[in-house]
Formats: sequence, structure tokens, C-alpha cells
Amino acid sequence: MAHHPKSNNGWAERHRKALTTRHTHEDVLNDREFALLLEACTALPDPRGFEARFVCLVGGRLGLRAGEIAHFRTSWIDWDRKLIRIPRHESCSCGYCRRQARQEAAHNEQLTVPDALASRWHPKTIASVRLIPFDLSLRIELCIERFANRYDGFPRSRATVNRRVQEAAEEADLTGRIYPHCLRATAASYHAYKGVAPVPLQALMGWSDLATAQKYIRISGTATADALRQVHHR
Repeated sequence: MAHHPKSNNGWAERHRKALTTRHTHEDVLNDREFALLLEACTALPDPRGFEARFVCLVGGRLGLRAGEIAHFRTSWIDWDRKLIRIPRHESCSCGYCRRQARQEAAHNEQLTVPDALASRWHPKTIASVRLIPFDLSLRIELCIERFANRYDGFPRSRATVNRRVQEAAEEADLTGRIYPHCLRATAASYHAYKGVAPVPLQALMGWSDLATAQKYIRISGTATADALRQVHHR
């Protein structure tokens, strides 16, 4: 019995943290906010506006992570199949990758910085190696085409991905927290609302755990209501 108060206190602490911790899905943009964000990109001076629009579309509709956007290469595009291939590895020695390599070497005595850098860049997890269709809308398809006509790869740093999103959000005068990962959550919420099933949603987003996809589908209450009405009102 002596262990119960400690156990109960531990549960209470975890419960308190769960209630007070802010999750990315709380910052999801609705369709109006996302449209305003894209509209604001056109008001930014070139090339910042062009880059901001690319970041917002591939993040907010295709679900690319900020690191994937920063390391995006046009060689990832399969034009015949209209797919973006997130690779297992992409050679890179940018400032972000050098910092990550130094951190990895600092925590592993058997790893040197050059060896750690040789594995950079790589996506967050094995599940992140995936194929992403970009012909989901003409707007996205044209954005990818125009980007490829202009660049061989994203021309800025990982930090610039954040800045482009912030610049667009400020121009749109949107309140709330808007950042690259909230765009990724916006993509997940958008596809869950459209009725994408858990397994395809997991594959699209590159999640390791199916439960993450199920969470987005579960919190998309409107989609659930629509599905029920389609069944019962036939």
C-alpha cells in the first residue's frame, strides 16, 4: 500500500502534462486560413514569395517535413508517375547537416564527424522514405513544375524554411502559431477530413506508428459526421 500514493502522484503528473502540453494538431489551419496564407505569399517580394508558396503548399498539402523541404531536389520528382520520392539518403554538407553530424559524433565515441556527415542528409525515420503523389490538385502540380523550372533544389537553408512560413503568416495577419510542422499537421488533417483511410494516410505522411494516422482521423469529427450521413441518408 505504501507504493500507491507515489503511483497515483505519477499518474496525476502525467495527466497534468497531457492537459497542459500543446500538440501540433492544435495549430492546424482551416481552409480559409490556409488560403489566406497562400494569398499572402504572392504579396512577398520575389524570390521570397515564390519560395514561401512552395514551402506552404508542399508542407500544408503534401505533408513534407521542414528538413525534407530544405533538402528537396528536383531529382526526387518522377514526372511520369507524378510522384515525389523522399530518398533514404541525399548527400549534403549544409550548416544544418554539419551541426547534426557534430552532435551525433559528440554522443558516439566511435563515430567521427566526417563519417557522421557522410550519412547526411537522411529523413527522420525509415518510414519517412516514401512516395508522395503531387497531382492531387492542379495548383500543387503547377507549383512543382514552376519550382523545377527555376531551381535544381531548394536554394535556402533549413532555417529559411521557417522564415518563409513566418513571413507569409505575418503578411496574412494570421493569429496563432504558424510554423512548418503545423503545416504538416494541416496536411494530415486535410486528408483525414477528405476521408483518406489510416494506412494510406500513414504512408503519405511517413509516420512510423499507425496510431498517429488514426488520431488525425479520429479528431476529424466533421468527416465522421459526413460519412455517417452518407450511409444513413441513402
